[in-house]
Amino acid sequence: MIFLHPLFAYTTLMVAVLTFVLYLLGTSLLRNTPAVRYALYSNLLLLVLALFSVLTGFSVAGVPLVQSKVPWLWGFPHQWNGVLLLIFSLLTFVYFWFKEDKAGKLGFMLAFLGLFLAMVQFITGWMIRLVFFD
Repeated sequence: MIFLHPLFAYTTLMVAVLTFVLYLLGTSLLRNTPAVRYALYSNLLLLVLALFSVLTGFSVAGVPLVQSKVPWLWGFPHQWNGVLLLIFSLLTFVYFWFKEDKAGKLGFMLAFLGLFLAMVQFITGWMIRLVFFD
């Protein structure tokens, strides 16, 4: 199993926020700029990082100390939201790959939903850190 440091997930979340903000800007304010193309490139990086983060998260979840200290209320949503963020990033990449400049309102809503998922992942992860180091 792949084991990276759990803080590696912060890099993934920062790339996710960057990607979805670029998608938001590319579908709203910066329509005639290459913002969506840059978002596609960062989305490719996000897919690789998210896959490593999910695999690392599942391996860390098997550690007995983590199982004893992390409450289900924060651990379960955090773990499966990471998987959802990986799948959503893949679907968003496919959508914007085909639509690119013609993404429209659906592209804007997808980017907003992706940003929301990244923020939920950040908040649940931060709550786990607060509980774990209490």
